[in-house]
Amino acid sequence: MEFLGKMRLPKGTWGAKRLRAKLQFWAKRRIQTKVTQMAHFLGMRVSIVNPANTSALAFDGSGFVQRNTKRDVAVFATGKTYHADLGASYNIGARYVLRSIHKAISEKMWLSLEAKDPSLAKRMYWTLASLIRVQQALSLQS
Repeated sequence: MEFLGKMRLPKGTWGAKRLRAKLQFWAKRRIQTKVTQMAHFLGMRVSIVNPANTSALAFDGSGFVQRNTKRDVAVFATGKTYHADLGASYNIGARYVLRSIHKAISEKMWLSLEAKDPSLAKRMYWTLASLIRVQQALSLQS
């Protein structure tokens, strides 16, 4: 097994609870490493996207969502209900594409897009609706 550094747990943690916490950490890290290695082996590029607020924000741009007690269903402000992980995957994909658009266009053009849509100023609030608005604005400018 790989050495992953010394894991710090609270002082009162011992026994099975301590072992379970260590195993969860190792399993998560090993899965991420294995998937990255397999992707590189197959010639795929890997990109890390900030997952903050991806499942908390509605992909249609209506703001934050309300979650049920099991935390799997998200109710949007517009009243629509979707699976929370599905909405998060839409937002993660949109963040990846928006980041590539941001790198590809000039800073002056990006600032003009931000002036039209202030939600583009913070990457943490990028959603699928943001991507759609950026693509529409870019198609109008061309």
